[in-house]
Amino acid sequence: MPLYELGVILDPTLEDEHRTAFLGELKELLAKEGATIVKEDVWGKRTLAYLINHKREGYYIFWQYEAPGTVIKPLEYRLRLSDQVMRYLNLNLDREMQRARKMEKVRAAHKAAKRAAKERAEAAAAVAPAVREEV
Repeated sequence: MPLYELGVILDPTLEDEHRTAFLGELKELLAKEGATIVKEDVWGKRTLAYLINHKREGYYIFWQYEAPGTVIKPLEYRLRLSDQVMRYLNLNLDREMQRARKMEKVRAAHKAAKRAAKERAEAAAAVAPAVREEV
């Protein structure tokens, strides 16, 4: 199953009981669809970069979970309909990791090409004085 990351910004005016109840509903939805939460990271109340719904703060929560692709649609539907959610972002980390590995290979190839060109230039510079001395 692919690895996903869900970032949610909740309304900061929510009481703790309502927040935990809502997060419990989301966890139940994930479990019902066959997902397992791998990592849970609660940042708490933070200042937003810009106003969202006339609010300057939000309650940040990040989850990494493994799930089949069928869980995404009902999860995002639930997040979209909820008044408690100010923003959310759901990422497929497998795709992001593949993209990062591809870019890493391209950078490594570019560095190797630069290094080879530098070594050829140094070798040519070392041979050139020896040729001048012979002439």
